[in-house]
Amino acid sequence: MNYNQIGILLGIFAIAFFGFTVKKVSNPYLKGIWNSALLVFTIYAALLIYIEIRWQFISDYASKFDLNGNGFVDINEYSDEAIKAMNRRTYGANIRLYAPLTMAVFSSIIGFAYLVSDWAVTRFKNKEQN
Repeated sequence: MNYNQIGILLGIFAIAFFGFTVKKVSNPYLKGIWNSALLVFTIYAALLIYIEIRWQFISDYASKFDLNGNGFVDINEYSDEAIKAMNRRTYGANIRLYAPLTMAVFSSIIGFAYLVSDWAVTRFKNKEQN
């Protein structure tokens, strides 16, 4: 199991937890935190699923050039297209390695922006009612 798959499982469990417990929260500010966490983990899991699917397509495409099935593209199997496919696969491995951390930061920034805007709306609504 790689880091992407662990991140996907973490995201799915967090979505389930926050999704089932959000209705039990009555404080509007805490509800904002719950909704923000739900948004963060939904974006996180969705992006990691996208990266995992894309990696499978890149790997399958690159493996088409391994004609003898030994796991490597040998010198007699080289072509310009094979080299491009192998370079994509090699470059994609680095992206895939850092994807869980990068997506966590990216989704947290979006979730924090949502939380701040939700709290601002809640505060303005409370001021109007008083």
